[in-house]
Amino acid sequence: MTTLIIGLIIFLGVHSISNVAPEWRNRRAAAMGENTWQGLYSVIALVGFALIVYGYGIARQTPTVVYVPPVWLRNTAIVLLAPVFPLLLAAYLPGRIRSTLRNN
Repeated sequence: MTTLIIGLIIFLGVHSISNVAPEWRNRRAAAMGENTWQGLYSVIALVGFALIVYGYGIARQTPTVVYVPPVWLRNTAIVLLAPVFPLLLAAYLPGRIRSTLRNN
C-alpha cells in the first residue's frame, strides 16, 4: 500500500507542477531547456506510474480494509443520488429543467 501511495504522490505531484507553481516550472524549463525538462518530467511521471502499477499489484495480494461504511449509509447514498440521473439527462435534452438550471 505504501508503494501505491508513493507512486500516486509522485505521479500526481509532477502533473500538478504547472497548476501549483507555473512560474517555477517556466524557470526550470528555461534553465534546463524545454526538451530536457519534458524528458525529466516524462521519466518522473513514468516512475510514478510504474510505482502505482507495482503498488496496486502488491495491494491486491494483501488487501487492507481502510473504511467500512455503516449499513444505513447505502440507503442514504441511493436517496441522495436519485436526482442525479434526471439532472444528467436534463443537461442534454431541451426542456424546462435545462433552462431553469442553466449555468450562465
